[in-house]
Amino acid sequence: MPGSRRNQKGAAVITVSFWFIALIGMTALAFDIGHLLIVRNELQNAADAAALAGANCLDKTTAVSGTDCTNTASATLNWTMARTKASNSIGFNKSDSKTLVNGTVETGYWNVNGGTTMQATTLTPIGPCTVVSGVMTTACDKPAVRVTLSRTTGSNGGAVGTLIATMFGGAAIPITASAVAVRSAPGQVMPGSLIPMTINKCMFDLYWDSTTNTPRNATTESLKGVPQVIGQPWVIRIGSSYHYPNCESGQWTSFTQDVNDVPTVRDLINNGNPDPLSIGQDTWIEPGTKSSLYDTLDDKYPTPPGANVTVLVVDRPSGLDSKGTAPIVAFAGFHINDVNKQGKYIQGHFIKEITVTTGSSGIGPSYGIYTPPRLAQ
Repeated sequence: MPGSRRNQKGAAVITVSFWFIALIGMTALAFDIGHLLIVRNELQNAADAAALAGANCLDKTTAVSGTDCTNTASATLNWTMARTKASNSIGFNKSDSKTLVNGTVETGYWNVNGGTTMQATTLTPIGPCTVVSGVMTTACDKPAVRVTLSRTTGSNGGAVGTLIATMFGGAAIPITASAVAVRSAPGQVMPGSLIPMTINKCMFDLYWDSTTNTPRNATTESLKGVPQVIGQPWVIRIGSSYHYPNCESGQWTSFTQDVNDVPTVRDLINNGNPDPLSIGQDTWIEPGTKSSLYDTLDDKYPTPPGANVTVLVVDRPSGLDSKGTAPIVAFAGFHINDVNKQGKYIQGHFIKEITVTTGSSGIGPSYGIYTPPRLAQ
């Protein structure tokens, strides 16, 4: 009997020790999982920030310092500056209190419709993006920056140590995070982004090159009585369908309201669209000259100097001379250099660089309107 009691006590001690060790192990595991998630999130945030910083320089010229970009638009995509900016931005962040010092930075085209690899900067991008009812139906390649950061042996403080490894033996855990930031056109714009003017896609196609995402340049010194500068974007007049042919006309729009009276449109000229608008959504078109609105537009954007604005593009082959709704197919950038009440037109040219209201989202055709760089992965 005494021996049996001693055996029972010994078994109890072993059992308690086993559960104590198990409890310590589970506690350590829970701590390690939380710690690893924090380190992973820190790496991801750093990769996101560096990729966005790089993408912000894709369309800008290089500063004199050579380490940053200016606010001036560049004639071509500035791949070199984008890589430099992304690389320099890595060191502004830490992971597990360790300053990050290196990472992999790539530039090229990223297919935002399901891409998984970075394509070459020499690629001829597939586009324009085709969006039907708000859904992208074709491949769409956008200029992009990808940043990959790792905590591995010899990199950024090494792999991440754990309590489990310290207590029971084992290797540190390597962690990697990657982010892709693209420069792209929006599929949705926020309130206040638009003037209440819509044009037909056939007009846009006459004066915009969708293969290069740039305005077509004038090849003669005059177009239908409007002076031109050869080699510069075509200067055109957008007027009511009562006075201009189908592919040269534009109409005032009240966006989602099925009314197009002068007071309503005048308020929209001054304040922009009151609600978010998306590609595929209907906008209301009601033909009519409404001559006094040209004065309102000129008061809002005095000419000279004029202004860069964003207009709606619809695809209505029959023209804009009948009232009703039409689906939005794109948002286009236009520079106004003259508003003429007597001639009943808005004069100007399409432009390739407008950044719309912060908060705009989605991916749409590149018709000159861009959002601030956004994460695609």
